[in-house]
Amino acid sequence: MTEDPLPVLTDNPYFNAVGLILYDYFTFFKTTVNNEFKQYEIWQVMLITVAITLMSEAILNFLIQDEPLLSRLKKGTFRTVRILPIIGAIIQEKVDKTKAEMANDGPWVLPEGHSYQTELPAQGLSDKELFGVISKYNSLNDVAWKKGRCSGTIYCAEEDKNEMLSEVYKRYCWSNPLHVDCFKDVRKMEAEVVAMCGALFNHPTKASGTVTSGGTESILMSMKTHRDWARETKGIDKPNIVCPITAHPAFDKAAAYFKIHIIHVPVDPDTYAAKPSDIAAAINSNTICIVGSMPQYPHGIMDDIQALNDIALRYDVGLHVDACLGGFLIPFMDEAGFPLPPFDFRLPAVTAISVDTHKYGYTYKGSSVVMYRTVEMFYHQITSTTEWPGGIYASPSMAGSRPGANIAVTWAAMMSFGRDGYVQATREVIKGARYLIAGLEKIDGVEVMGSPAISCVAWTSKIFNIYNMSSDLTKKGWNLAVLQFPAGIHIALTRRHMSPGVIDQLLSDIRDSAAVQMLNPGAAASGAAAMYGMAAQIPDRSIVGDISREFWKLYYSTGLQ
Repeated sequence: MTEDPLPVLTDNPYFNAVGLILYDYFTFFKTTVNNEFKQYEIWQVMLITVAITLMSEAILNFLIQDEPLLSRLKKGTFRTVRILPIIGAIIQEKVDKTKAEMANDGPWVLPEGHSYQTELPAQGLSDKELFGVISKYNSLNDVAWKKGRCSGTIYCAEEDKNEMLSEVYKRYCWSNPLHVDCFKDVRKMEAEVVAMCGALFNHPTKASGTVTSGGTESILMSMKTHRDWARETKGIDKPNIVCPITAHPAFDKAAAYFKIHIIHVPVDPDTYAAKPSDIAAAINSNTICIVGSMPQYPHGIMDDIQALNDIALRYDVGLHVDACLGGFLIPFMDEAGFPLPPFDFRLPAVTAISVDTHKYGYTYKGSSVVMYRTVEMFYHQITSTTEWPGGIYASPSMAGSRPGANIAVTWAAMMSFGRDGYVQATREVIKGARYLIAGLEKIDGVEVMGSPAISCVAWTSKIFNIYNMSSDLTKKGWNLAVLQFPAGIHIALTRRHMSPGVIDQLLSDIRDSAAVQMLNPGAAASGAAAMYGMAAQIPDRSIVGDISREFWKLYYSTGLQ
């Protein structure tokens, strides 16, 4: 047998020498493999090759995923621990104890004199009887939201607006835009609401989008749209989105609903703002969209949308701006005397914006708007069933039938407030937030979290357990939100907080609580504060998920389960 002639690769002696060395290695590898497999028949070699290929692919799929290997190993470890006979039993005992405590202390525990109606009455109630029952139900409420004691929740403070909106709702309570031939006026109103929102956010032409039932549905629709858009235009079939950890949980819900992997990026521990460099580093070939918030809910911090715009352009991915919380404040802040850098469709990479009209748009709950830069992208939000025997069925959002009354009152609120009304309302809310921040900064032991720029303010303490302060404020009649990672207290200021004395009373109660906590800063938390603190420390977040699901089981409880 003659040996293969040595190849001459190039006239360059250096590259030729390197080529000969590589050729020698290849020849050695080929000879070794051939010698090793001489003992096998052809079908055995083929079977071994297939097995090695499949095994290699399985290993690569395990190692190379959007979710980090360490995170997956951590989850697997916790799952294993929970099924161990002794340790698993101890964990389950503690979980059951927590669930039992929840069952005995919550809004599902009715006071004396109340019971659940679990079957239709044998005879219908008269109007007088019905409203008598409703009045009894009303007595269950013990939070003075009309006096501004809640974080967010109720945003409009004008009773005359409420009367007007109630009348509009009454006129349209039977309308349904699914039947557009019957309710052409509602169709016109919805188109105008989307157009007016598009103008507020500087859409270059006319915004394409819909009115939805709330911010969560707006985000769900946008993520579904980005998924389908990226699949058609880029061939991405394993999509992911990149979000700061402070982005709204609706993005997690969209990921669960639409089989999108979500990559959470930590925020700066001092400013609580998303770090654009970390978001850029998390993007890969399957990324369909990155997310920025204006502002994020926990701390009221605005993400750097201009920097995210540059990243989205560089990597050719979508950019969703979540303005659900601040959407009817930020377009008016320049005129109100609080200028902001560009955050909307003026930035060329912004592909979608969500904005809640039922917050600072001052309409009734169940109203939000999602908008897209192009009508071509909006097409991906619409679902169409063409082979149904009942006819061609196409709908623009999650629901088929939709309450036209919500669209009508949204349109009415926007028309009634007008630009001047929203500018004035924005000026009041932002001034109130700045006043609260200035007051908090003067309280010993209390620290404002980051630099809130809009309407949400959060504070914490590095000296005492902030959850104890939360319990104190609850006892004083406040209904505020608690934060975790790190622990804190949050309030979303509304027009109701702008009533004389409300913010001053909140500052006074915070000041009094801080003084008490500073006397014994190491005091252990108790009650609800202890439960929340414990939940934040549990490393296995699936346990916390189980407990949170128990809440909704109890929510629907009528004492029969």
